[in-house]
Amino acid sequence: MIFVSIVFGCIAILYIIKYRLLINNIHKAKDELEDIKQNPEENRILLFSSPEKSVEELLLSMNEYILLSRDMQIATVNKERELRAQIENISHDLRTPLTSILGYLDLIDENVLPLEEQENLKIVKRKAKYLQRLIGDFYDLSRLELNDYQINVKKFDITRFSKEILLSHFQEFENKRLKIDVNISEKPIYISADQNALERIFTNMIQNVFRYAQTFFEFSIAQEKNVIKIIFENDTSNMTQEDVAKIFERFYVKESVRTKQSTGLGLTINKLLIEAMGGKVTAKLDGDNLKIEYCLYENI
Repeated sequence: MIFVSIVFGCIAILYIIKYRLLINNIHKAKDELEDIKQNPEENRILLFSSPEKSVEELLLSMNEYILLSRDMQIATVNKERELRAQIENISHDLRTPLTSILGYLDLIDENVLPLEEQENLKIVKRKAKYLQRLIGDFYDLSRLELNDYQINVKKFDITRFSKEILLSHFQEFENKRLKIDVNISEKPIYISADQNALERIFTNMIQNVFRYAQTFFEFSIAQEKNVIKIIFENDTSNMTQEDVAKIFERFYVKESVRTKQSTGLGLTINKLLIEAMGGKVTAKLDGDNLKIEYCLYENI
């Protein structure tokens, strides 16, 4: 009787040990799988064994799925990279003939044309310039997404830079009859950034203001320790929180404003440019007021 009890006791202990090993292996598999999910670029699989055959089979199936998923991800990334490269090449090839077309259009003397043909020529020029801008946006977007866009960072005064750009658009603001409020410090604020990239960001933002602002435009620069916040704000119509959530997506244009010849790439390019300079951008809708905030950093 004592012998039987000892045997059952040993069997129970073995099952407990096997159970604990099984539980430990499951937890280890879970932790390794989470790590693989967080670092998909690493060529890893689940490598440990289990005392239970059914669990071993499960782990083998999981490894097969991991390998399949990784292959699909690599194929998707390669296809997207190839597509971006093709877009860059096509955009580059289209820019030269389009520039020539615009050059020949500029050579035409409007004054010798009848009034109706003068108006037609203006329409053709406007459409051609829109196409030129669209091709340029495609080209820059593909270069940014392929990390082929050269960023030249240097230290400069953002307050002076902002004033010069806003003043260069003064007449356009007057024509739009917008109420303008500019809040810029009289003292210099230095940042490390690419001036050309930042000018592109400002230009895209100002063009958006011209398209969508209803009555006012506010611009300000705020400094919090080493963080420089560049804020564009204007009122708008029929914009929702869903629109704001998609505002930086490629080609996103609200249906009601598609007739305003927006490429839907400006804010996407802005986001990629600010991130390439180590900054970030956020958008917020408060009632009918849209606020877009760019954060850069002072060169300490």
